[in-house]
Amino acid sequence: MKVEVRKAQLTKIKFEHMKLSVIIINYNTPRMTIKAIETFKKNVEDFNFEIILIDNNSQEKISTEDVDRLQVKLIQNSKNLGFAKAVNQGMEVSAGDFVLLLNSDVLVKNNSVKQMMDYLENNSMAGIVGPLFYYPNGQHQPSAGKFPSLSREVIRFSMIGKIFFGGTVIYNNFFAIKFFKQPSEVDWLSGGCMLVRRQVIKQIGLLDENYFFGIEDFDYCLRAKKVGWKIMFLPSAEIIHYHGFSSGGRRSTFSLELEADGMDYFLKKHFFQKKFTRFAIKTMYWSKIIILNWLFAIYKK
Repeated sequence: MKVEVRKAQLTKIKFEHMKLSVIIINYNTPRMTIKAIETFKKNVEDFNFEIILIDNNSQEKISTEDVDRLQVKLIQNSKNLGFAKAVNQGMEVSAGDFVLLLNSDVLVKNNSVKQMMDYLENNSMAGIVGPLFYYPNGQHQPSAGKFPSLSREVIRFSMIGKIFFGGTVIYNNFFAIKFFKQPSEVDWLSGGCMLVRRQVIKQIGLLDENYFFGIEDFDYCLRAKKVGWKIMFLPSAEIIHYHGFSSGGRRSTFSLELEADGMDYFLKKHFFQKKFTRFAIKTMYWSKIIILNWLFAIYKK
């Protein structure tokens, strides 16, 4: 596999110590990726950072001129390696005390990144922290929760979780008011915007590359928790997530199929004894996929 690594012509930086490494994956979303980088740089200051951009063999690549203008380190892959492998490429060359996984369709708001960094610096047991997600229309977007169990997945797939508190995904509803007003310990955070302490990476290693796209964030958070780190949701830090763009913007069940495969692998890896739970959750995923494909087929007619 051919991998090209290229550094932009960087201007002189007044800081010597690398505080933050930002890892962004581009896959056929050059304009959105550029906007994400520009927004990040506009809302971050007072510390040294590097942006590592991995292009997963996009047909629509970011131009050389934009790479230089944005001052990013570019890793160009000759094929689509998936999210986990591409992130690992970035982690391996990163130098920051903290590593931020940032989807190419995420716009950071105000000083959200600084808030997350400050939280990790002031809370020694916190290993990973994530912000509050919003859709572009201003509605809250779920980005944290509990590890899946049969009951939690039933709540999630039946959409009861949008009304009550207790599913794999935590929704912003009446029963979760306190959760969205203060820092809270959770089981998992969305890898769409997730800040990781360098010590965590040194202790548990890189992302599991058996995940192609989806659920690798569940896995990484669980591995961190197993060795004693806390996973923290910080609602005062906010980002906007254009959900779906970072996977190429394809309107289909493809990403859901990848998530289903990832969830099956996650349950087999960490909860091997719960075979019925694994079977039931897999059935729920594929039932949803079949129904959605049927609805898409009707819509196209």
